[in-house]
Amino acid sequence: MSRHTLLLILALWLLLVWTQSLDVNSWAYNRHQIANGEYWRLITGHFIHLNNMHLLLNMLGVALVLVLFDNVLAIWQWLVVLLASAFIISVLMYFNLPQVQGYVGLSGVIHGLYVLASMRLLIQPKERNLAIILILLVTLKLLTENRGQGISFTADIIGGHVLLQAHLFGALVGLLFGVLAWLPKWLNADKNKNNDI
Repeated sequence: MSRHTLLLILALWLLLVWTQSLDVNSWAYNRHQIANGEYWRLITGHFIHLNNMHLLLNMLGVALVLVLFDNVLAIWQWLVVLLASAFIISVLMYFNLPQVQGYVGLSGVIHGLYVLASMRLLIQPKERNLAIILILLVTLKLLTENRGQGISFTADIIGGHVLLQAHLFGALVGLLFGVLAWLPKWLNADKNKNNDI
């Protein structure tokens, strides 16, 4: 693991521990408050957790992704994607899940980071097989969650409801960012084909 990745993990852990000490009601995703103009909740809700066990699971999850995909993205790219994913997931929840009045947790964002990094590995020929396996694993996880498997165990651990749609939205956001990362390669390949004609 690179020094930069370690520093990023420690910085994110400190941020998550600090936000856990804040007033959850002021920062959590809250549909009613967002409708009343508290738009910061679209991002901050992902950095607040139900309890310390929920926090610990997400701290481990984000560390696992960053260690697994060490140096796939620059630190600033990880941070931009993290914040953009949080915002987009919340917007998707707001417009597609009107029944969800409140939400906290980073797990949807973690799914997005995982999928994006896996997609970035697809660009690298030497890492392509690993990337395919990682994408299949997250797809299997999402499918089993959709069938209700493993969710009750996680809900029992964190003492609250697991919003499966946040995981799915996160994965879709990661897929979108991954496709955008592939575009320059596709465009260059098309340009080279046109130059050969």
